[in-house]
Amino acid sequence: MLELEITILAMAYVVFSVTMQRKLTNPKRTFEIQQEIKKKTNELNEMVKAKASQDQLAKKQKEVTGLLSESMRSSMKPMFVILPIFFIMFYLVFPAVIPASTQVNVFAMKFDYKTYFIIVSFIVGFVLSMSFMLYDKVRLGKKPAAEQPPQTA
Repeated sequence: MLELEITILAMAYVVFSVTMQRKLTNPKRTFEIQQEIKKKTNELNEMVKAKASQDQLAKKQKEVTGLLSESMRSSMKPMFVILPIFFIMFYLVFPAVIPASTQVNVFAMKFDYKTYFIIVSFIVGFVLSMSFMLYDKVRLGKKPAAEQPPQTA
């Protein structure tokens, strides 16, 4: 029974953390930044192959670095909400509610209940994050009909 309760808690925490990530970041802007970084990196590589001047290379590198910095700031913002809640649950709530020596049996393996919580959180979080990433890629990767280049037969 404890296995089910910890699984539900882990799933609730993951849903909360993914929801906060989606609320505090702009998936559309993140996708745009990734596309810009890819484009500018390709341009930078072409400039290196064409033996462009160091000033031009430095300017292009600065553009890429600025975009990477913006992307990093955007992805770190949710951690200021999610991480403290994790620490509160993990170090205050769990020890107060669940005895320290409690073990969870899953598929004939024994885990400490905190380890089990982390395993379930990781697996569910990974699946949910990858699902949203694919969803965003499909949704945001498609350009409106007016922006798409004409198709040739």
